[in-house]
Amino acid sequence: ARFPFIDKVLAFEEDERLTTQSTLSTNDHPFLIDHAIEGVPYHPGVMALEMFAQSALLLRPSTCLAGFEEVVFGLPIKLLKGPVVVRVEAAFERSEDDLTWVRCRLVSDLMNSKGEVFGEREHHTALVRLVEKCNDLCPFLQREVDELPTLGTPPSGSLLHPASFIYDRYFHGPRFQSHGGVLRGVGEGDLVGIDGVALMRHQLPATDQFTVEQNGEAVLLESLPMLIEAGFQNAGLVAMETLGYSSLPVGIAWSTMLRVPDADEVLRLRSIQASSGDDGTTVHDVLIVGNDDAPVLALKGLQLKAMATVEEEHRFSLQR
Repeated sequence: ARFPFIDKVLAFEEDERLTTQSTLSTNDHPFLIDHAIEGVPYHPGVMALEMFAQSALLLRPSTCLAGFEEVVFGLPIKLLKGPVVVRVEAAFERSEDDLTWVRCRLVSDLMNSKGEVFGEREHHTALVRLVEKCNDLCPFLQREVDELPTLGTPPSGSLLHPASFIYDRYFHGPRFQSHGGVLRGVGEGDLVGIDGVALMRHQLPATDQFTVEQNGEAVLLESLPMLIEAGFQNAGLVAMETLGYSSLPVGIAWSTMLRVPDADEVLRLRSIQASSGDDGTTVHDVLIVGNDDAPVLALKGLQLKAMATVEEEHRFSLQR
């Protein structure tokens, strides 16, 4: 199935704007069970990005996904009382050469105790960057490579800490455990980071993120959301080590998706903490590479915000 987050199209103006609707539920989306805090499922930010990608590609079907810009993760979507109906509003913003930008918002209705709608709540926003399909994407890919963060290439190696080291500290269940373990600490001075292993969807401890997958139906996602999630989690480890806080992502300045990895690739990632603020915010750059060190995905300006102090037994320090 393609576009699994689009249940229906509510409004459509060809090439200009599109509104889609989706009902989020643990029955249809069991990944929500594994992205819960104190028993309350939270719709993950990376799946909001996937929703944006699906709506943007439906609006502009002659394109493929290049990446995201100006991502803001705002009010979380909590499934407090069962399924939640949300909408994605996608609107053409501009085109330049072979690129198109589509502005997306994820919203839900505000309702009173009688179930009457009296407004809407905006959750997340982003610019989706699309590139026209063509026989020669080399010029586009070269431009994207030129924009990659300068982090160096994370080399292969043995795990310093297994995945259990991460998930002793994180709330994510097996359908959202996309970090395969810590390879090493990297960087020096104020620019410190971590190298790790990133897992694709089919490499997760539990792969049935959508109920239809339990029945053997394939689900195609557009934006490699679990690799973005691995970047979030790796950067969160760096912030945890340096500041002693658990953090959540609140924004991304720019991202690129250069290729879909082969199924048997072992992906490595590096995140470097570029800055930290007195308010507990940190900014990170992330690079994921595969076989032959070929880049797969990158994030620039990933912003995390501290949410809670790490318990003493979960504090750690990596050698560099």
